[in-house]
Amino acid sequence: MRILFVCTGNTCRSPMAEVMFNGHTPNREWEAASAGIATWDGMMATPLAFDEMEARGLSLGHHRSRQINEAMLDAADLVLTMTSKQKEELVGSYPDYAGKVYVLAEYVGMPGEEVLDPYGLTADDYLETANQLVRLIQALFDKLAWLEQNPKSDNRD
Repeated sequence: MRILFVCTGNTCRSPMAEVMFNGHTPNREWEAASAGIATWDGMMATPLAFDEMEARGLSLGHHRSRQINEAMLDAADLVLTMTSKQKEELVGSYPDYAGKVYVLAEYVGMPGEEVLDPYGLTADDYLETANQLVRLIQALFDKLAWLEQNPKSDNRD
């Protein structure tokens, strides 16, 4: 299972989700990557995202932002955005991939919830976003495990 986490700039939320997912995955066949819908390739994660992940024993030291493209969407089994607006923008730009694009919280059964954007805010805001991502990614692990055990189910439930 290849998951692509998507946010706007690919410098805080989606890279944090990527390293949290990859660092704690219960299944080594699951892997995550991240990208942004309005970014430049090569930017480092924000210093506060870096610090928050370091405090959790994870590293964003090798992360560099990537602008989303069709090849990334094609390679992903599942594309998870942080907000409904990002999902709308992505589906509008790449309608052929609409069937695999979801808001993270929506996908794990928490419709209406959006991952808070800490960009330009305080360390406490990054902590809050990271804690939210922990909760959502654990729910994602639970759903992916359930789907593997119930392969005939509709993965959109």
